[in-house]
Amino acid sequence: MLEADVHSVEKVILEELEKVKGLSSVDTDVEINSDCKPGAIGIRSQVLVSIMGNLEEILNVTIPDTCYIFRDTDGIRELTVREAAEKLIKIAKDAKQ
Repeated sequence: MLEADVHSVEKVILEELEKVKGLSSVDTDVEINSDCKPGAIGIRSQVLVSIMGNLEEILNVTIPDTCYIFRDTDGIRELTVREAAEKLIKIAKDAKQ
């Protein structure tokens, strides 16, 4: 489990999502905030997987290979940034130095 509060993890996720806002698939009129769903604004799964790799480095954690933080465990329902942060906190393991 990641030892961090939801707000700080949300902030890191939001910063990473802002970096890809210029992609042609992303709706530039939508505000990226804690309540948005990244896929709903046009950020594709492949980009989100890359962002998950960035989050591992920034937060110094390991996300299990079988976990995709931007979808519910059913694999269908897309999560908001806040829900993704909560899921990340629950499933992430401290990375070994």
